[in-house]
Amino acid sequence: MIRTTKLIEDYINPLFKLLHYPTNTHKWIALRFMINISLSLKDKKYQVEMENFDGKEYRLIQITGENKEDEDFTTHYYKMIEAYENITLKNKKEFEKRLEYHIYRGYSILSVSLKSNSNIYEFLLQEFSLQS
Repeated sequence: MIRTTKLIEDYINPLFKLLHYPTNTHKWIALRFMINISLSLKDKKYQVEMENFDGKEYRLIQITGENKEDEDFTTHYYKMIEAYENITLKNKKEFEKRLEYHIYRGYSILSVSLKSNSNIYEFLLQEFSLQS
């Protein structure tokens, strides 16, 4: 199980607003977005200490599409995390813990960097152009 915090759960709808998505969009889209933001930015200023998990629990099928024929990105996330962290994940539980970390880190990056009236696309352009 992949656990979140209440802060992450409370941030999902504001994130959807910034992305111009309907608020009834599946939550896994926001969680994947947070993971992808985290795995895309190596900057040390974005290191986080994980809090207590007082939000919700998600299964891998919800986050990575595990065992879904055309939508299984589990191997991709596994390899992205291993490459990003320069580690070898030993088991599924360790993989789930790293997903939790990257969801939390992605949430932290987005919630600190963006206000409710921010232009998320300008933020992405700025963050990713700095890394070239």
